[in-house]
Amino acid sequence: MKQIVREQILKVRNTRETNMFDRNMVMQIANREGWYELVAYLADSGSHKEYVHFILTGEAEMED
Repeated sequence: MKQIVREQILKVRNTRETNMFDRNMVMQIANREGWYELVAYLADSGSHKEYVHFILTGEAEMED
């Protein structure tokens, strides 16, 4: 996971507008706020498992 994506996930969480498991709503909030890296990340089905793991544990393997 890229650092920018991690930061954007936390920004969405801090809005308290949605359950973080509702990926569609997370994408809507991110799109509204201009956090397009997160939108692209969540649109990629290969990232779903990593996203859920991060939401549950706060742990993510970080990329450069």
